[in-house]
Amino acid sequence: MSTLQRRRGGGGSKTASDSGNNDTLSNGDSKGKADTSINAEDHKIGYDDRDIVDRKELNLPLLTLMEEVLLMGLKDKEGYLSFWNDNISYALRGCILLELAFRNKITLVNDPARRRFELSDRLVEVIDSEPTGEVLLDEALKIMKNDESNLSVTNWIDLLSGEAWTLMKINYQLKQVRERLAKGLVDKGVLRTERKNFFLFDMATHPVADKLSKEQIKNRILNLLISRNVDLETANVSDQFPKNTSFKYLRSIALVCGSYAANVLENVVISLNYDKRDQAFARADEILNDYSDYPFNIGKTSSPLGLGLNLGQEVSQEIETSSASDLQLELVAAVLGVFARMDSIL
Repeated sequence: MSTLQRRRGGGGSKTASDSGNNDTLSNGDSKGKADTSINAEDHKIGYDDRDIVDRKELNLPLLTLMEEVLLMGLKDKEGYLSFWNDNISYALRGCILLELAFRNKITLVNDPARRRFELSDRLVEVIDSEPTGEVLLDEALKIMKNDESNLSVTNWIDLLSGEAWTLMKINYQLKQVRERLAKGLVDKGVLRTERKNFFLFDMATHPVADKLSKEQIKNRILNLLISRNVDLETANVSDQFPKNTSFKYLRSIALVCGSYAANVLENVVISLNYDKRDQAFARADEILNDYSDYPFNIGKTSSPLGLGLNLGQEVSQEIETSSASDLQLELVAAVLGVFARMDSIL
């Protein structure tokens, strides 16, 4: 007589007598589809189709992409952004889409006809609506999941920033993003909260409490902008951005492009001399052009500036070993394409 066995992908097997209420075969749990098959020894095997999906676990850094871009824009002692910066709000919404893509939450709609459209005009869909634990990401993910009509990359950035004048979707705007990101950085110990008087009113400010964290992010950006060979394996490794971080090179590229679009890159390169600073901005523009289209322009032998000679190779290896699909990488390129058209860069 054949025996029924329970196989779990994560570790160890369970027999039907051990599985109890957790066994999808006994209680018909709707979370996964149960099925049976016959193995070589003619034993019936019960399995959950989610157990055998080849999906690698993501290793996430402590700070999100939006928090890193905001941190680059904050004045260390004063604890607030420049009052003249009109670009950071829009760029932060693009960073939200990038972060969701890096976390395998959203992708482009798999439609063969999409190639007729520009990357930024291709439609976005949610592939995993499980909460991330980050309030802003979860709020954006919920909005996107509940929307019945698929919208394009540009549409979503416009709606989340409140720049799309559509009365039916006015509730899609994410409000107080900068303040909420700053409070998140306070909770993570990077910033602290103070109240300062600005003549007619009091305002909460968030000076930098952990200067080392900000310096590490700056060094990672400068590594991409002024180094002949980019090294994220041994340099700038910390508890906040460990060596095994998923998509560490693409994340760093997105950080450079997001900072450039948000008009906060000046704060990063201010310590450089004039020639180096000019070269860093030229390199940022070059990186943005290389990665705002898909396939990425990583096949060229070298940069005209002679910088980041190994970056294309590192990104290529990272893509090969990652679980990201072409559609997710297209989405990353689409957001960077939106950044490339922003007024701050033009």
